[in-house]
Amino acid sequence: MLASRVRTLGLRALAVLFAAGSTSLAVSTLVAGGGCSEKPPPGSAPPPIIIGVSLGLTNDLKTFAAPLRDSVRAAEGTINAGGGLLGRPVQFEVIDDQSNEDEYVKKVANELIGKGAVAIIGPIGSQQVVLTHQIYADRQLVQITPSATSTDLTKIQSPDNRFLFRTTPADDFQGAAVINFAKKTPLGLQDGGAPVVDGGVPTCKRLAIVAIDNAYGNAMADVIVKNFANDGQGRAVIGPKIVPATEKPEGYKAEVDDILVQNPQCLALIAYEKVAAAFTREFKTNPQYPTLEQNGFFFIGTDGVFTPGFLDLSSEERGNLKAKNFAEGFYGTNPDTNPVTREYSEFKTIFASYFPLNGQDAPAFTANTFDAAILIAFAIQKVGRVNDPVAIRDAVREVATPPGRPFTPAEIGEALAVLREGGDIDYRGASGNVDFDMNGNVRSGFIVWQALRIDGGMEYKTVGRFTTEELAGQIQ
Repeated sequence: MLASRVRTLGLRALAVLFAAGSTSLAVSTLVAGGGCSEKPPPGSAPPPIIIGVSLGLTNDLKTFAAPLRDSVRAAEGTINAGGGLLGRPVQFEVIDDQSNEDEYVKKVANELIGKGAVAIIGPIGSQQVVLTHQIYADRQLVQITPSATSTDLTKIQSPDNRFLFRTTPADDFQGAAVINFAKKTPLGLQDGGAPVVDGGVPTCKRLAIVAIDNAYGNAMADVIVKNFANDGQGRAVIGPKIVPATEKPEGYKAEVDDILVQNPQCLALIAYEKVAAAFTREFKTNPQYPTLEQNGFFFIGTDGVFTPGFLDLSSEERGNLKAKNFAEGFYGTNPDTNPVTREYSEFKTIFASYFPLNGQDAPAFTANTFDAAILIAFAIQKVGRVNDPVAIRDAVREVATPPGRPFTPAEIGEALAVLREGGDIDYRGASGNVDFDMNGNVRSGFIVWQALRIDGGMEYKTVGRFTTEELAGQIQ
């Protein structure tokens, strides 16, 4: 409700501004698949530039996606406060793709195209991007996903004609973070210390893997399998156990029993919140689990588990985070979406001006989503027109790389002004380095998080960080 009101108020205010003082400007009127130069009738506001957004606001990804929608609205307000694009307001058209990994997400893609979208943010799930990327590429529309991490996406389009980008690192780096945490890296963990101690270092020589059956789960499991046991230290992988991407009504007893008889020391769980919560509940209530817990067994979740919904669904009394919670003590990895940088701090201030944070960090991947929106806006303004999609694609790379003048999230208006004058910029992202490589990927560090009981309720706490350089040496 608040997000909708923010957008409506922002567009109305900007429309009044344009109607009052900019009626002589030539603007582009969008038509399906492109646009042409036209002047609006005297006294009327110029039509907005539409950027499509596909988010799973219901079903499996809903608690993950809702803050990303808020981030889009914060970006929309910031761009329009800086004068909009090409003398027009920008409007991010958000459609709920229902977290769908079948035909419906394709329907949403075609709906956004039909609404005249000149670029796309999302979807947020890797399998969803696999299903939609060609639809957008066929229309030569830039598509930036802020959270789809599967390595399958790295070479899904040709580097010399690529329209798909992402503002989060691929899962080869997240797989490296899981491996690094399980094997050897000292993190100075607090609130309970390291799960298994060998000279003060977390260790696990028998790693079980459970992964959901889609591009996200299968690709990351493959990275871990290929790289975990290759150091000659007697390490072994159990599995991977591949489970459906949606929760199994009959539960996970068969998978849990099979894993437990193989005596794992840790378990990597690559899933979304519903599957992760149900599996964890079944694992921890199995009669064999107390023995494992006494011997230092620990879970390692991934970014799909790092959601408020996982904590809520793992509670013995749903919706009561003060009750017993099966997620308590759970470790995990996530791209460092809240880096300790000036740029992130500026973004956090912007986000909080629209959606109060009550002293907390902005939710995971909101900075990545903000960066996706800002990069698209900068690219459109640099090109100076909306009906040249190839030029917009090329400009997405150009506005994030030297030698342009550097700008940060607090300087969006100034950057737009420079672009209007034909200048070059180098956007320094809220989420970190947004210089895209030939495959549309970025690199970043990762955090290690732990689900802990704090002040009587369950929260996530960052207990360690890995740099890009530390992770690069873990994968082949």
